[in-house]
Amino acid sequence: MNLTGFAKIAPYLTHPLVLVGFGLLLAYGVINQLMKSGLLSQVTKKDSGLIIRLFLRYGFWLALVLLLAGFGLQFSDRGLSAWNSYMDKEKVVAINAGKVARELLAPMQGQLQAKDEQIKALTEAITALSKVDAPVKDINAALRALEQGKTEQAKAIFAEVLRTKEAQGRKANKEAAAAARHLGALAYMNSPLEALGHYRKAVQLDPDNAVGWNRLGILLGRTGELGQAEEAYHKVLALAEAHQDQEEQAMALGNLGNVYQTRGELDKAEEMHRKALELDKALGRKEGMAINYGNLGLVYQTRGELDKAEEMYRKSLELNKALGSKEGLARDYGNLGIMYAIRGDLDKAEEMYRKSLDISEALGLKEATANQYGNLGLLYDTRGDLDRAEEMHRKALELDKALGSKQGMAMDYGNLGNVYRTRGELDKAEELWKKSLGLYQEMGAGQHPHAKKLQGLLDELAQERSAAAQ
Repeated sequence: MNLTGFAKIAPYLTHPLVLVGFGLLLAYGVINQLMKSGLLSQVTKKDSGLIIRLFLRYGFWLALVLLLAGFGLQFSDRGLSAWNSYMDKEKVVAINAGKVARELLAPMQGQLQAKDEQIKALTEAITALSKVDAPVKDINAALRALEQGKTEQAKAIFAEVLRTKEAQGRKANKEAAAAARHLGALAYMNSPLEALGHYRKAVQLDPDNAVGWNRLGILLGRTGELGQAEEAYHKVLALAEAHQDQEEQAMALGNLGNVYQTRGELDKAEEMHRKALELDKALGRKEGMAINYGNLGLVYQTRGELDKAEEMYRKSLELNKALGSKEGLARDYGNLGIMYAIRGDLDKAEEMYRKSLDISEALGLKEATANQYGNLGLLYDTRGDLDRAEEMHRKALELDKALGSKQGMAMDYGNLGNVYRTRGELDKAEELWKKSLGLYQEMGAGQHPHAKKLQGLLDELAQERSAAAQ
């Protein structure tokens, strides 16, 4: 065989069995040619050893069998991928998955619990990407793209894993569900609806996985599907109780409390947050305790129990200072600002709002930034500075639209409506109030105090117009 001929078959000689078989076949052929040429005399039965006789008798067939077996595995998807994984597993680039996850999520961080869960989900996805059964060059390209903030290549790899595992049937459901969760984590940043589809697929494939249900619930809550979010969190709670996992129970209870709070079901919200607080205390989870205190403060604030609300906010602030949690401090300063504003101390309120805003903008916390713009808008409205009030509310609305936050948008439209009412532009005020009320109703939060207030304002405006027309 000349070199040109060998070059044609060389790409196929990569499997170990092919190499061994080819080597034996080549060796046997060389020995055979030497014997035929007379340069190497044939051994006799008397002089040859057992091993040499066996090799000369069966060497050709052994080489041929190994060669054919190697080619068979070479073109088997399972054999090829296993070999590629074996050859390449040490060559995957090493990256800090947690750091990359935080950087990817930095532009759109929202509520603390949801943000922490999404960082965890994305870290898991990046870590899993390094271990998937795929060509190393593709994995490395996807990892480097993630470091640049690009997710498409990673999503393509997990989509192929999901397709492959689904094709294998029920025995691979858990692996398929994991791939779907990783796709959901990657899609969450830019396409909530796409992420929602992946998380729905994940719980269908692995309905006993509490993590999948919790992440589905978070996304449903973000998109305003409160009824479905509640169902998902109840599923998490049931699984957590079955698994005797107190941390999962606390997580589910806290999230249920957030759903009830958004709906305006304050007694149920308080019950959930207190149960979550007791579990977090038992576990020594200070970050969870801080979140629960903050949530309880919001419940009391909504009821008008300001002393209790401030007590909760102060406890949360103390814990977050001890933890060094800047995100927690941003939330606590904002909540305390609301307390000062309600009590009429507008200068102190503005100081708290500005502290919260500075931290939120520095950390890239868009939802928290939107909240503080909204709070400053309310403060300027109270002072009678309507132009600055409108400016703040429109900044908040722009951010909430980008985040897809129906709850935030509902607040922003309602607040802008109040500015126009004060100016005497009642048609514009009515339009914005209706947008706000419509969003609350879409979320199933028609009983929220803000929604009730909006309905009252619209009824009042209708009565005024009716009286004027008579």
